Amino acid sequence: MVLVCDIGNTNVVLGIFDRTWRNIWRIETLKNESVLHYSIIVNEYLWEAGIDPAEIEYKSFSTVVPELKEPFIELLQTLNPSPVVVLDRNIYNKLPLVIVNPTEIGTDIVSNSLAALSKYRDNIIIIDFGTALTFTVVDCDGEIIGVNIAPGIKIAIENLMSRTSQLPVVEIEFPKNPIGRNTIEAIQNGVLIGYVGLIKYMIKVIKNHLDMNFTIIATGGLSSIIYPHIGEIDHVEPNLTLDGLKIAAKICLEKM
Repeated sequence: MVLVCDIGNTNVVLGIFDRTWRNIWRIETLKNESVLHYSIIVNEYLWEAGIDPAEIEYKSFSTVVPELKEPFIELLQTLNPSPVVVLDRNIYNKLPLVIVNPTEIGTDIVSNSLAALSKYRDNIIIIDFGTALTFTVVDCDGEIIGVNIAPGIKIAIENLMSRTSQLPVVEIEFPKNPIGRNTIEAIQNGVLIGYVGLIKYMIKVIKNHLDMNFTIIATGGLSSIIYPHIGEIDHVEPNLTLDGLKIAAKICLEKM
């Protein structure tokens, strides 16, 4: 049994892997909260799921929120004596990836790339529908060729609402009519159909520039909403980042 933790800007995602993803939980990311705050929540989740921390063979985590790195190392170390593997630039050289700029690349990008390459062994474009919308290009030899970043869909809608008076709360879903007949539909169509166009054109530009075929993978919290409208996507992997963290930890522990 393995515990994996992915700390993003919006959520902390915890996963328990036991031949499959047995449990996955989400906690709001609060970068100024104490170790005690997160420890109470994590231990409650484990208790409710009937998971004995002593059965966890190792723990793996990454964070794009520097303020939470040391608190989570402390939290995971107190769960049990098993190893804690932190995915950061200190272990990149142990992974079967070529990372050209390790000081700038996000750990979520590395984790996604590792998981996708391990599963598909192809040239890959990973589209991550997270707080940011990212496009990661990885070749079949494991080189992360590059990354493009756009504001995430949720950020786009929230930013529009915060800067415009009298706009209602808008759910992230596609209306049946592609032309908005009220304010909510107008925003939903403008953002979501607009992002479909952005994504399809980004894929086209990358393919044309590199003159390569790619397996296109979607991941992230909003991937399930938008991927049916993008014909180019081959696979949806909602747990790709967690998969990568699990794989990275296993590789590093085997090399110790």
